[in-house]
Amino acid sequence: MINVDRALRSSLRTGKVVLGSNRTVETGLSGQAKLVIYAADCPEDVRMQLETMDVPVYGYQGMGKDLGSACGKPFSVATLAVIEPGDSEIMALQREIRGVET
Repeated sequence: MINVDRALRSSLRTGKVVLGSNRTVETGLSGQAKLVIYAADCPEDVRMQLETMDVPVYGYQGMGKDLGSACGKPFSVATLAVIEPGDSEIMALQREIRGVET
């Protein structure tokens, strides 16, 4: 099991990540996102849009303020999309997502 917060910080530092619901949905629909993460308090309509995209979707265990803090941001983050993971192990979450589904 990976440390999601550490992997997120590494991905933000060394890769390419977009924050926010609108940018996450755009990136997911355009096929650029490799992984989408949403906070526990992400609005239901946004979550439903994310679930219909052909991208692995991971439900973060904390609230938006926790996800924002994990990203090193002083604000709440409902969703984010990983475009390039950089040096992080964030893509290992794909295996955890698949493990839950099987």
